[in-house]
Amino acid sequence: MRRGFTLVELLTVIAIIAILAAIIFPVAGTVRENARKSRCSSNLQQIFVALQAYKDDYRAYPPVLGAYAVDANGNLTCNPAQAVPFNLAPKPLGSYLQNNAEIFYCPNNPIDDKRIITQAVYPQGHALAGQPVRLRPGDNSSPVVCFYRYDSYSTGRIGQSNNHELHYTLFWSNQTLNQLENQLNGGTTNYGAGYFDGTIGPKPTDNPRQLGYRNPDTTAVVTWCSYHRSYNGNVPARTRSDIVLFLTGNVKVVDSFKMFESPYTMRP
Repeated sequence: MRRGFTLVELLTVIAIIAILAAIIFPVAGTVRENARKSRCSSNLQQIFVALQAYKDDYRAYPPVLGAYAVDANGNLTCNPAQAVPFNLAPKPLGSYLQNNAEIFYCPNNPIDDKRIITQAVYPQGHALAGQPVRLRPGDNSSPVVCFYRYDSYSTGRIGQSNNHELHYTLFWSNQTLNQLENQLNGGTTNYGAGYFDGTIGPKPTDNPRQLGYRNPDTTAVVTWCSYHRSYNGNVPARTRSDIVLFLTGNVKVVDSFKMFESPYTMRP
């Protein structure tokens, strides 16, 4: 006659399973997150190669990284009912990436619907911080543009809200931000008036770490992914979670809180 398990034996097995689960589940979660970060970094590196090819052809970087929201006639729109899906919207880098829309998608982005669009504001550390993104930055008569939420590298969600901030931009400087750069450079630079001071446009005293200039400094920030952050409310935790693409071609994981405060001062 076969003897069944005793209560002590069953409790022992359950305890062992619980201990193993406590060890394995966090490790599995870390492995999955590292895989997502690797895919995200790969996306950014492919985007960098496409950007350089575009620059070689047009002698300038494109005004938008992914695409502005447009209707079936190619006109700008912020009407969700009129916007074509992201994969059908014209993209400056489209032909350089074999029109593969998935390269613009971070696997941590909770929005995988290519039709959803949003307005965005300029981030902290930008001369126009908090203002809506317009076709001609700084010109209040210029139309507000909308972006596809599927596109994870043109904009990023702010905290746990549905609000978004711009990440890729050609110009971001004013005198205040340039003074901050001078301090970070240990007084070795003397940047003065910036692009958004007085009459909007290039200034001889401006910071060269901006993509809009003909030969921007290679330490310039191109864009970053903020979908790997953890938050305290709407403020990022101090963890190295933001993935940043620099004009050197380097992709670097940096402190999310520092990136949130002053993104364009980050160095490779």
